[in-house]
Amino acid sequence: MTIIIILLFTYLANLLNIQPVYATGDDKQNIADIFVFGSGIFAAILFSLSLLAYRNLMTKRLLLVSAAFGIFAINAIVSKLDLFTPLHIESSVLELILAILNFVALTFFFFAIVTRTKINTKTATPRSHSWET
Repeated sequence: MTIIIILLFTYLANLLNIQPVYATGDDKQNIADIFVFGSGIFAAILFSLSLLAYRNLMTKRLLLVSAAFGIFAINAIVSKLDLFTPLHIESSVLELILAILNFVALTFFFFAIVTRTKINTKTATPRSHSWET
């Protein structure tokens, strides 16, 4: 739970463009880019960990959480793709794609929270003991 809160604060700081006061111009952008990229790496790690947990527990909730972390990782990578390649995507198209990815990831988290887990209960069956008869 603490990790999710830290991720949300980091993500909100990136959305609100909050940077340290001492940073100037390019320094602020570089620091923000590093945090966005680091958030993407962290989301990818959480994606793989939640996939491992899903493989062990096989619950639909973990699959939804895993998908949401995967989308957040893709979102961070796509948003900073121009740092690593000369590929330039039109700003409005990129922002629309990123907004849709954020919405889908948050939807997956919502469904993971509200989805009820089915508890398989076995009916008690009488045991036959040879000493009782």
